[in-house]
Amino acid sequence: MDIAQWVGIALGSYLVGSLPFGFWIAKIFFGVDIRQHGSGNIGATNVMRVLGKKAGILVFALDVLKGWFPSFLTLQVTGQEGAGLLAGACAVAGHSLSPFLKFKGGKGVATGLGLLLGVAPITAVTGLSFWFLVLFVTRYVSVASILAAISVPVSAYLLGFQPVTVIALSAAASLVVWRHRENIQRLLQGNETKIGRKPASSSSLQHACIDLARRAVESYAREGARIEPDLKQLPAELALPGGVFVAIYQDGDLRSMSGSLEAEHPNRAKEIVYHAARAVVLDPRNLPIEPPELPTLEYVVYLLETSEPLTDAKDLDPARDGVLIEWQDKQGAMMPATKGVESAEQQIELARARAGIPREAYAQVYRLRVRRLG
Repeated sequence: MDIAQWVGIALGSYLVGSLPFGFWIAKIFFGVDIRQHGSGNIGATNVMRVLGKKAGILVFALDVLKGWFPSFLTLQVTGQEGAGLLAGACAVAGHSLSPFLKFKGGKGVATGLGLLLGVAPITAVTGLSFWFLVLFVTRYVSVASILAAISVPVSAYLLGFQPVTVIALSAAASLVVWRHRENIQRLLQGNETKIGRKPASSSSLQHACIDLARRAVESYAREGARIEPDLKQLPAELALPGGVFVAIYQDGDLRSMSGSLEAEHPNRAKEIVYHAARAVVLDPRNLPIEPPELPTLEYVVYLLETSEPLTDAKDLDPARDGVLIEWQDKQGAMMPATKGVESAEQQIELARARAGIPREAYAQVYRLRVRRLG
């Protein structure tokens, strides 16, 4: 084949692999952005945890298919094992670096399995068997996926596959391991979630969030120091990444609040500490919180579930939705069911006022769906 054909195979396979089925199925059939739930991953494991077995199995099958189809078709058309491997590897890259998701995506395990089924089915059986064995022993999906990925090029080498096949499978396995780097970090910290582990109850999660916010505020107000959360003592949900908002009330009125749409830290525990500390000193409408005030304060933590640009105030329900408004370097937010807020327009104007954004400024408004704790 000439260079143009190789490029065509690579590009076509990459585009097939980049189809974000997990994201689309969650958005179209369930109305949620799967990236804002659970682990934030678009793959079958997270879809199954958040949306149920049927959705997870469908996503898994489609992700396997988009790895199998390019590799198998290319192998049959060209008769070249290397071409089939190239196609499958590009599909895995597309899944992990999808242009539909701003070059983010899943971890490539299911799509990598499809690659193996299309080109080297014996290694696929080996890897899948290893995955089930490790999962049974450890109960960690991430550990099973990482070790199964590593086992594939090893088994290919032992089974006498061509060097180019072993190298290609090693590259694909490296990508899978790299995409699990956050899981590896949580494993080292002892905070990775096991299959079958029940999520924290609402009461225990609420207590953990409020206590963490309170301790963070008190430490920063008294000593100017941020505390370091002990993830081993906190619910597993706080070890996952995600946006949070910390609201501080005094005598029933909002004293200060800080939060963001995008996670700025590797887990929600650190997000709570960060925004609690910011709320102490950076509220644009109030003076910094002083130590004598601390006994009078109450806390609410909001875990961000979804956010989307708002184009029409009619789509905003202030009893259920939060709102965030951005303009230049200013940002203001109001959470749902705020006392005294009776209309969407009033909620937006209060968020604008909190940030000091002029009424005539053309600002971006976001609708927020949050989980209130406190």
